[in-house]
Formats: sequence, C-alpha cells, structure tokens
Amino acid sequence: MEWTDFLDPVDVFGTRQSARINRANEALKDAQDKATANSEANRTLYNQHNQKVQETYGDLAGKFNDYLQSFEDQETYDPGQFEFNGDVNDYYSKFANQRINQAMNALRESSDMFSSDYQDAMAAKQQALASEEWDKAYERYMQDRQQSANEWQMNTNAGQQAYNNKYNRNKDLLSMSQGAQDNIMNAYGNYINNMANQNNIDTQNYANMTQQMAANNNSAKGIFGRIFG
Repeated sequence: MEWTDFLDPVDVFGTRQSARINRANEALKDAQDKATANSEANRTLYNQHNQKVQETYGDLAGKFNDYLQSFEDQETYDPGQFEFNGDVNDYYSKFANQRINQAMNALRESSDMFSSDYQDAMAAKQQALASEEWDKAYERYMQDRQQSANEWQMNTNAGQQAYNNKYNRNKDLLSMSQGAQDNIMNAYGNYINNMANQNNIDTQNYANMTQQMAANNNSAKGIFGRIFG
C-alpha cells in the first residue's frame, strides 16, 4: 500500500482521505453483513436437517426401551416331552376271548379229547391265538402312538416357528430402533460440529473486519500526525 493511498497532496486537511477510509470501512461492513446473512442461512439449513432427522427417526428411536423389554421378556420355547397315555390292553379287543373260545370249541369237535396230541394241540392253538390277538392289539397301539407323535411333532414345529418369527421380529424392531438412535445421534453430532465451525468462521470474519478497520483508521491518524505533527 502506497502512502498516496492515504495522503492526497491536494487534500491537505484529509477530507478526501477520510471519505476514502469511510468508504473502505463501509465496504468491510457490507462484506460482514453478507457473511452474517450466509451464516444465518447455513444455521437454518443445519437446523432443518437436524429437525428432519428427528421427525424421521424420533418416533422409532423413542420405542427402543419398549422393544428391548419385549426382546428380553420373550421366554424360550419349550415344547416339553412327547407323552402317550395309551396302553396295549386298551386295544385288546373285547371279542378276542370269544374268538379264542370259538376256535377252541371247533378244535374239540374235530379231535380226540383224550389223546395227548389233542392236549398239546389245544395248548399250542390257544397260545397262538392269544399271541395273534396281542399282536393285533399292539399294532393298533403303535399306530395310534405314531399318529399322536406325528401330531405332536407338527404342533412342536408350528410352535417353534411361531417363536422364531416373534424372536426375529423383536430383534429386527430393536435393531431398527437402535439404528434410528444412531442416526439421530450422528445427525446431532454433525449439527453441533457444523454450528461450532460456523461460530468459528463468524468470529474470524468479525475479527478480520475489526482489525482491518482499525488498521485503516490508524493509518489515517498516522499520516495526519506526521502532517500536522
């Protein structure tokens, strides 16, 4: 900067120079006003973004404790042990003895009751018939038992699937709520950081303006002092 910028030989009393300094200071103030307007616009954008995040995720984030409680309260699914209360004797036909007696009577009518072969045949036949009836009863018992076991397994699978669905739903809701909280916290952190940076910029701009205006005024005073000194 040349001394002629502040000292006009024609302007002995500094009238013109004072006007130039005033214009320079007004230009600095105008620049400061524009910077302040930009700062306010930035702050508005920061606030709008932070508010939008709150509106988008606030409700979901606010349910975190409820979702956490639901997740912790879900009891482990326990179908218990398979039980079948049937008994083979329940399946033994009430007509079994009648059929055995009929078969034995037929055997008596066709054989010599006093021969040893007859006695052996009677015992063997009776044992065979009883065993056959028992096998039939046991087969019906096992069929019913297997059907009951199949139904129990189907119900167990359905119960386990329902438990898994509820568990996954609670876990997903908890995860989404946690994610919503993270989004809000990240947005708020960015908001605070942006506001802090904007404050620093505003402070620096204002400091630069005041320093430049002081320099302008001090330069003018120095020149006038040397002139009238």
